Amino acid sequence: MNRLFLACLIPSLLLILSCERDHGAFLKHIERLKEGNPEQYRLVYAYSTYLSTSRKINAEQALPLVLELISMRKYTEARYCIDNLEHNGIFSDDLLALRGLCYFNELQPELALAEVEKAYAGDPDNEKIRALLDQFRGEKPTVPGPEEVLARAVKLLEDQMPEASDALLDHILSGEPAHHRALYYKGFIRAMREEYDSALYFMTFARSAEPLEEYQEMIDAIGIVLQAGEQISGSPGSYNGYLRKSQALASMGLFSRAQEALSAGLEQIPGNRNLLLARALVWVQAGERETAARYLDELENGGIVIDPSLRQSILQTQQ
Repeated sequence: MNRLFLACLIPSLLLILSCERDHGAFLKHIERLKEGNPEQYRLVYAYSTYLSTSRKINAEQALPLVLELISMRKYTEARYCIDNLEHNGIFSDDLLALRGLCYFNELQPELALAEVEKAYAGDPDNEKIRALLDQFRGEKPTVPGPEEVLARAVKLLEDQMPEASDALLDHILSGEPAHHRALYYKGFIRAMREEYDSALYFMTFARSAEPLEEYQEMIDAIGIVLQAGEQISGSPGSYNGYLRKSQALASMGLFSRAQEALSAGLEQIPGNRNLLLARALVWVQAGERETAARYLDELENGGIVIDPSLRQSILQTQQ
């Protein structure tokens, strides 16, 4: 597991347990965190984790925390938190209006207006909601240029929010159907979802719009994944198809998918030496050399003989 993720997860799990007993504990934690001038993602993670998991917070307490996320321009994260709060039975018209504000800043004005109208219907005496409704009825969101939208889409993808990223890419392509970077990332998201035929379509379209080498490399890798899938279907007891699929996925940066392909192979061919060693190679390609080294140690302790030169070759593979 990614060490950075663990570093964030462990204190957050402790935080969740304490905050289930006391909302004030969370507020104190945030104040201490802010005093340390943390990177923004740590604050976002803390807010999002608490809002999405605590069932003892009420809507009034949640409101300023959601506003903090919005003030950091984390509109998608704030909207997801409101969704999770509602799922946990925590709801208010103010939160509904803020969800509309998030949609507005995500360039989805129709959804924004619908949310704020529902909020106003629930609390027609709320002047802030009324002002927001008047604004949405009279204005269209300031639409940033395609490059700014693309940067936002890429950031969402890096933050493991492919659905939100995909929506922004659609926004770009609605105005510029041949925007090659948007097409490329559409293809990448399809590959993440294992929709390889669709991924190949978008990558091919991107290459036709701008013949970059990286696009051709992705097309070649997707082609190998499709061929390997056919090979696996025809010969599920042969390791080669799983190995080819795994390496092609790793070359695209889809390391978890690559490990899944190897796991599927090991279910069919338990103990296969080639597939076992390939797992270490994928970890190295993902930048997890220490994990790979520990895994190779486990294999050797389990009785698998690994030539020292082969071990060195695996661990020195370039990312």
